[in-house]
Amino acid sequence: MTFSTSQKENILVCVNYGHNGKKLITRGASLAKQLDASLTILVFDSLPEEEFKNDKDVDMTLFKELANEYEAKLVLEKSHYHDITKVITNKAKEVDASQIIIGQFIESIWAKLIGGSIVNELLEKAPFADLHVVPRERSEETEDWNFERGVHAFLVDDGNGAYDLHFDDLEGQTFEGIFFKHLQTDFNSGIFALTKSGQLLEVRVDDGKVSDLTDIDDH
Repeated sequence: MTFSTSQKENILVCVNYGHNGKKLITRGASLAKQLDASLTILVFDSLPEEEFKNDKDVDMTLFKELANEYEAKLVLEKSHYHDITKVITNKAKEVDASQIIIGQFIESIWAKLIGGSIVNELLEKAPFADLHVVPRERSEETEDWNFERGVHAFLVDDGNGAYDLHFDDLEGQTFEGIFFKHLQTDFNSGIFALTKSGQLLEVRVDDGKVSDLTDIDDH
């Protein structure tokens, strides 16, 4: 792998909403640490606002946490997928990027929609930066994201250390958040995302019940 020879390295990692952003950002942060470089996280938003509002709220909370943890600049750009190379190129020029990191997922979507390669486009339009395309298996979570679109929901303490899932704002509700129902079940099982003590947690829901508030990444 050949890195740019410029005096100051600047890393631009490009993510979109979805379950693959965390690993890409972590990879970008690792490279930034190796090169003593600044890190910019570009969130590319092509999704309808109202339709995906809950999903975006959860993802942006996570992206902000990661940006704070890695002392990175977080930038949100709303556009359409066919403009993604222009958005990335413009931001790369703006931050004087020497390294650009994208996931294979973005390359796949570009190929399906446009019939071309985002890699070739970026190599032509951003020759000033090295381009890294992270393979799907190294940029996405270990589990597939087999969940329905997020819905607003609540957790109510059942008095025994566990919590019941509700979709109405009942008196005495303990936590407010977003529930993602698993596609493979008829029950209210899946993931509940909430903010506790300023941190985003994703906890497991089994048939409308949360046994404890342990983040799924810590299981």
